[in-house]
Amino acid sequence: MDYKKLTVFNYQIAYYAFRLFTLYWIWEQICYYKIYSQRLPEFYNPKVWIQLMMFPSFPSAFYFGGLCLLLCLFLIWSLFQQKYWINKLIFVFIFLVNLPIAGYHGMGHHSHIVVLFYFFSMFLLPKELNESDYKFVQYLNLGILITYSLAGMYKFISMTKDIVSGSPDLSWYERNAARINTEYNYYIIDRMLPQWMIDFYEYENLWIVLTLLGILFQTTCFLGAFNRKFLTFAMVFIVSFHLYTKFFVFADWKSTIYGVVFMFLPYHWFYTFLTNKLRFSTL
Repeated sequence: MDYKKLTVFNYQIAYYAFRLFTLYWIWEQICYYKIYSQRLPEFYNPKVWIQLMMFPSFPSAFYFGGLCLLLCLFLIWSLFQQKYWINKLIFVFIFLVNLPIAGYHGMGHHSHIVVLFYFFSMFLLPKELNESDYKFVQYLNLGILITYSLAGMYKFISMTKDIVSGSPDLSWYERNAARINTEYNYYIIDRMLPQWMIDFYEYENLWIVLTLLGILFQTTCFLGAFNRKFLTFAMVFIVSFHLYTKFFVFADWKSTIYGVVFMFLPYHWFYTFLTNKLRFSTL
């Protein structure tokens, strides 16, 4: 299978896999809703104009539950019938369900993968794609990966600014930056760093290299949109990065981890394996 066919083939599988994952994502948002609804109304603090317009106050259970139910129905419908208008409605409901939950933490970066996937794939129906349409799948992948690349570029620009200006602020190129970042996040929840983690950070020079390499890989993630092998590498890196942030920084973006896997998994590997196995069994 050449690159063009391979790119389209993987999306044709991801279309279904990501929708099944999104059903789990809806359950996750409902769990967030149950937690947030028990907080004082004053804690709800939307920052973005669209949040203020659509959800100036935290929605009722009936309103939020209705949105989730409609989204579930359209997702299941899209598994059996591929229509542009269904895709558009799925994006609208994904966006709406995410807004009030994100009202507690900006735009909710832990769900940006889900929102962007349905935005960039509104006009990508597996049944209508052929080999020549691989560029449209590339645009989808680029739309997701560029968010990581921009974050990496920002870190490089920030480090350059600190070096040129001689800023006294801690920067990522400094020896103990990663450890202090972890210690601060443990401090704000009033927990002590476990001894194994302290020992882990003892290799200060190694952490400088790991940190700078991590930022470099983050910056180059967008290249995965144009190369299948690099896309697989980018997927592994992003998953590893979020696992690190989960345990060392308490940024638990598990929906992002699952979303990246379902979206970028090299499904052609399984196709090749099963094809070879069937061919061998018939010999």
